[in-house]
Amino acid sequence: MDHIYTALKFSRWALELMCLPPLVFALLLSATSLVWAGIKQRPFRTRLWKPYHWFAICHLVFFAAAIAVGVLGVNPTPNPTLPPPPNPSAERWLDVVMYGSIASCGFWIWRMKGFRWYATSLMVLVEVLTWGALFVAGMSVSGDWI
Repeated sequence: MDHIYTALKFSRWALELMCLPPLVFALLLSATSLVWAGIKQRPFRTRLWKPYHWFAICHLVFFAAAIAVGVLGVNPTPNPTLPPPPNPSAERWLDVVMYGSIASCGFWIWRMKGFRWYATSLMVLVEVLTWGALFVAGMSVSGDWI
């Protein structure tokens, strides 16, 4: 039960990171681009949209995976005066999640032929959320909290 509360706390922190100026700018820019691309390209009204394109929303699994690595690979700091040793296996898993997330973005942008501007905007929007989770999980794994 403690892992659930920690996961919820890390998720809340990752979403609160979206208030930082660079991330707010990226979110606003990608959301505006997504709306504009939706108006211009009309991906849902054209015959180009396929039912499997909805699976692009499953990219949010990388958010959950990053939080899970942060919760399961948490680095306790027994002595607050000494820097904690990093957790190498959890850091590798975070790298896997990060590169998998980038590869998934590339795959979905490549897959959505005919409305790639819309796909790119959608993937950037979701990727910013994933990077927030990766940042919080990275702090948890390294034990180096800001």
